[in-house]
Amino acid sequence: MHNRSQLFVFGLLAILASVLFACKGNSDKSAIKTEVVDRGPVVVSFKCQGNIRAANVVSVINPLRNSVVAVHKIPGERVEKGELILQLNKNQIQDEIADLNNQIQQKENALEKNRLNVKSIQLDLNQGEEAKKARVQNMRHSLEQQEKLLEAGGTSQARVDQIKQNLLLAEQDLNNQAEKNSMRLQQLEMDERNLALQIQSFKKSVATQRAILQKTDVKAPVSGILLEVAGNVGDYVALDQALVKIADESTSKIVGSAGKNKLALIQPGGEVEVTVNNATFMGTIGQVYDDENSESVSFDVFVDENNQQKLAGGENVELLVKANDKENVLRIRKLPGMKLSQHFDVLVQKNDELIRTEIVLGTIGKDYCEIISGVNEGDIIRVEDPSTAQVQ
Repeated sequence: MHNRSQLFVFGLLAILASVLFACKGNSDKSAIKTEVVDRGPVVVSFKCQGNIRAANVVSVINPLRNSVVAVHKIPGERVEKGELILQLNKNQIQDEIADLNNQIQQKENALEKNRLNVKSIQLDLNQGEEAKKARVQNMRHSLEQQEKLLEAGGTSQARVDQIKQNLLLAEQDLNNQAEKNSMRLQQLEMDERNLALQIQSFKKSVATQRAILQKTDVKAPVSGILLEVAGNVGDYVALDQALVKIADESTSKIVGSAGKNKLALIQPGGEVEVTVNNATFMGTIGQVYDDENSESVSFDVFVDENNQQKLAGGENVELLVKANDKENVLRIRKLPGMKLSQHFDVLVQKNDELIRTEIVLGTIGKDYCEIISGVNEGDIIRVEDPSTAQVQ
């Protein structure tokens, strides 16, 4: 019996020697863990907290550089749609409108004067043209008489030829006068159209300035919480600067927060289980915010329209970020440093032997790691703690 005990002790010492020999070079500084490969879930999903905020921020942009003359609401107050928030100086715009109206009046007067000139010139031109027509008609009648006299011997051929020449010149003068009259009237019509276009342009400018004038009374475009006001009384606001910013309460989102170590698991488009006011429903991850100066990472979670009402009045929101969970896979208990690599050397115990084997890890969860290859279910392995061993 005593000899058997000695043999058992010697056997254990031999196994231990084999282990030390196999781990030579790393084992001096490594911790050895014994684990059994089993099958089960590998859970990566994690819980965190979130806050409900407005999904949209609506801004009112300043249409021109102007100064603030009155502030009726301050940031943090709730405003209703159409409620007056602040007022800008109206003087510059009102002066511009008055100047434009004066120019419109001047152009309308010029247009009316042009129309009167057209009528007067039309009368003069018609009168002059009619006189030339009468002269031509008289010369034609005189030519007919002279030709009859020539046949009777009562006049000379030179006299008839002279009348014909004068008639030709009179007809040319009549045609030229008609063409000149047409060109003059066309010019007057162009002047009238130009004046009408100028008046139309000025009226459009007035309409634009009046629209800007209305915007000097800055009102809430939506109901919500006032986040920002451009300035105090007397401050100038730059062109295109936001006059006010309002958190639109018509739609909401959730802003989640988690530690930086969860950043790789928080991906845009990922699923999140939302629990608020004893209701649970699904949401989708939007933008992820990774601030280098913060120890945490924040991210937007959006819910569909059917679940918007469930967010109303909620304060504490619990989020379950759905990561790459696995069910019924080969697994090994997670050691502190297993996130450093997916390839590890382990010692697999086969009867009385320890066989060095490389295992390949898949999903690394909170408590377990998935094993893709290298060992089978039920294998007993001895693994170097990756936090102390050299990664292969």
